[in-house]
Amino acid sequence: MNKHITVGVVGCGYWGPNLIRNFKALPDCKLKLMCDVDQHRLTHLKALYPEIEGHPDYSHMLNGAGIDAVVIATAVKYHYQMAKASLLAGKHTFIEKPMASSSEECEELIDIATRNGFDSHDRTHLSLLRAHPKN
Repeated sequence: MNKHITVGVVGCGYWGPNLIRNFKALPDCKLKLMCDVDQHRLTHLKALYPEIEGHPDYSHMLNGAGIDAVVIATAVKYHYQMAKASLLAGKHTFIEKPMASSSEECEELIDIATRNGFDSHDRTHLSLLRAHPKN
């Protein structure tokens, strides 16, 4: 029996709508939340996906939305801080490329992921931090 993973996407600008569409189409995902500080972007995407909640506050995604996985599709300058917060909140974390602004930030994210029982994978077109079940 497969467990559905509840997903939230933060960043509804350039890549966000593509990721929203694709995660929504996955049979084992339940796309629950879209997050962006731009209310116009949220309004537009809510018109396309009225069943998905829209919220401007990222902390709501991490602490109050019941999300298992966070997809980060914001401007690169926000990747590190958002990914770090997501990992520390115990969320599966998918980061659109590049993973962060510096190799030091990337190394720290990998260290946090490893300490929290996550397995990190670097891919050609994206960076993905994927959790394995903890035993």
